[in-house]
Amino acid sequence: MVSQRSKILDIHSSMFREQELKGHKWHIKSATAYADIQHEAAFVVREARDSAGLPARQGISLGNYDTSFEIESLETFHLALEGAYWEDYRRDEVVAQTERFEFKAGWPTVYALSIETALVKIKLKDGTIGWGEANVPIGPEVFCLVLENLVLPMAKSREFGHPGELNEFLYLAQRGRGYFSGFWQDALAGLDIALWDALGRRAGVPMAELIVDDSSLDTPRKELPVYLSGIRKATVPERIEHANNWLDTGLQGAKIFLTGDLNGGLTELEALKKGVPGMDQWMVDTLWTLEGDDVARGKRDFGDMGVRFLECPINPEDLEGHRKIVGMPGAPIAIGEHFRTSRQLDEWLTPRSFDVFQPDIGRTGITDGLKQMAMARAAGIPTTPHMGNGVAVFQAATLQFSAICEPTHLQELQAGHYEKTKALTDSAWVYKDGGFALPDRPGLGVEVDEDALQRFLVKK
Repeated sequence: MVSQRSKILDIHSSMFREQELKGHKWHIKSATAYADIQHEAAFVVREARDSAGLPARQGISLGNYDTSFEIESLETFHLALEGAYWEDYRRDEVVAQTERFEFKAGWPTVYALSIETALVKIKLKDGTIGWGEANVPIGPEVFCLVLENLVLPMAKSREFGHPGELNEFLYLAQRGRGYFSGFWQDALAGLDIALWDALGRRAGVPMAELIVDDSSLDTPRKELPVYLSGIRKATVPERIEHANNWLDTGLQGAKIFLTGDLNGGLTELEALKKGVPGMDQWMVDTLWTLEGDDVARGKRDFGDMGVRFLECPINPEDLEGHRKIVGMPGAPIAIGEHFRTSRQLDEWLTPRSFDVFQPDIGRTGITDGLKQMAMARAAGIPTTPHMGNGVAVFQAATLQFSAICEPTHLQELQAGHYEKTKALTDSAWVYKDGGFALPDRPGLGVEVDEDALQRFLVKK
């Protein structure tokens, strides 16, 4: 006979499996938003705990791993590293610049002149340390302020059975004020990553081992082949040389970033394919800049050129536009980095509005990233995480998450940021032969050198 406690643990460990508990039953076969069932699930779990005589908070068992915790302290670090995000790519196309930021021709998105990010260090009541990092290239000091001045006073010394409980508690704390995205969600994502790092360290296993039960895999993938995110040199000949150098290391793919100049983008890709004939896969990211007839033409023409996917073709708010273009002939459509929570995702899945899902773990955190991946999987859409701005902690969190994704796509790699991590951390993630091997080191697999951080610290 299955114990009441076992049933409780089953509900928490996998919401996308059929479960029965005191007459309540879920059988979720489609992309149903987690928000629609979590309040009912929480009620049933509380009811079952009460009837079983269990305390109000119980650590949830993922296999043999305890996920309960209490945050004792929290500290943040705003960092600025030398070198621009785009390196030498389009370096002469700056149309506006401040002391800290720049805009390039054809791109409405702002970028920092140096690589800025923020780390968060937490200490649990049992003494376990964890590190987190969100994707916050613009205004990471706000991320720090939110965590230290707002989140910590709310969360400190409260008992939680699972990171999802804290995530839900903090989401509900500001939901009524419209904090569905932005810096509040950045803070929750970074904190969530730190919690999973701490739980992995405490359990003595890589984070991927803790979360694999919430995926379609039996065990985490041991090898993660990657593609280069951007060939960030000034000229096409330099890009060809750079890509060929990476090809010699075993790299299998590369992604190029384009403006709304579709003809120029097609010409550049043709030159790269000719100059780097050994590259197996090419991806294209237009950074939300295609308009009018260029949308259908770009999808068709890039598809004819064998592009693995066309990323961020049009404005991220344009749901109806995405629903239209996904059915057009041509390259598969990849999006996902602009979603912060699973509550935003359901309408994009029914009906389907993209082909490849790219959640950014530095914006979703691990906990909600798992929910989003499950929703996409239920809709028949594969997941390959986006890797944006961030150093070792963020990159490691992305790779750990990628290790529980099905091997349908190469994993994105920010190579310039990867190189800069060596000045800050001792990372067990080592690029070799076109990818990474999942390390045995517990947690994220990264040790942060706090003394080294001081060189890059932006004073408060």
